[in-house]
Amino acid sequence: MSGSCPDHLNALQQVQLTANNLTLAGFSISGLATYLQVPELDVVFDLGECPLSAVPIDHVFLTHAHGDHARCVPRHWQLRRMLGNARPAIYFLPEAIREAYARLIAAEARFEDVAEDRITYPTLVGMVADGAPVELPHRKDLRVRAFPVHHSVPSLGYTILAHKKKLRPELHGLPGAEIARLRRAGEDVSIEVLDPLITFIGDCDGPSLLAQRHIWSSPILVIEATFLDAEERDLARLKLHTHLDEIVHALEVIGDDVTVEHLVLKHFSMRYPPAHVFAAVRAAIPARFADRVKILLSGPELDERAGARIDDV
Repeated sequence: MSGSCPDHLNALQQVQLTANNLTLAGFSISGLATYLQVPELDVVFDLGECPLSAVPIDHVFLTHAHGDHARCVPRHWQLRRMLGNARPAIYFLPEAIREAYARLIAAEARFEDVAEDRITYPTLVGMVADGAPVELPHRKDLRVRAFPVHHSVPSLGYTILAHKKKLRPELHGLPGAEIARLRRAGEDVSIEVLDPLITFIGDCDGPSLLAQRHIWSSPILVIEATFLDAEERDLARLKLHTHLDEIVHALEVIGDDVTVEHLVLKHFSMRYPPAHVFAAVRAAIPARFADRVKILLSGPELDERAGARIDDV
């Protein structure tokens, strides 16, 4: 590669998609940077780069420790303070890396000649796989659930869930006055319901897509497709990344149980020009799922009949 950097490799050249009335804005190229902002949910997944548009977002979810996904938490935290945002952001990350990340923040502060007794830290919340859903501190109507995926370092996926209260099923059909009487008498007339909104995986191997079968029930699923070409299948297994063929395999295995409405593919190798990515995905994805696929990359929309471009959506 020579000359000027192509736009699709510029980590601040964001791609914007829409899915179920949510904005998905970010960038994801393997080895360069990954971040995905969902402003309506006050959430950003991964921070391999920190555009100014991410700074107001209060909840950050790091999937794993690789720099192209995780290096910009200190930048995000510092920019909020510089720009006068006094509310503390919350940084969720695998518990396995929480202490090490705190040491990284301290090392950066010492590098900038901050005295050890004056070092301050952002709020780092360690997440464990398959633990109970955790309430988002600044969004009481949302929860997050973490689950394990297999990569070369400890790695988590995250599902953001809407938290609602609904009338207990056995009380359906009762007059409103009777329900009000039960409530006054101290009876709990509602149950808590958690509905998935979006699932995000940073990096993982192909088998994780079947091991974590629940991801295919999320309305929006964001996963990597680092490798595309047939001769790279062994490389994908060696690097513990996902090959496009493995996504196709998962779709075929799960079949009618795939209820994902928007399947967003990201994290392509930087070696691929956009045209190659779109052509490879178009050729591989089974026809019955093609209209659900979106690509987080500047270029022509997967469904050419729409006549749209991803960065115009």
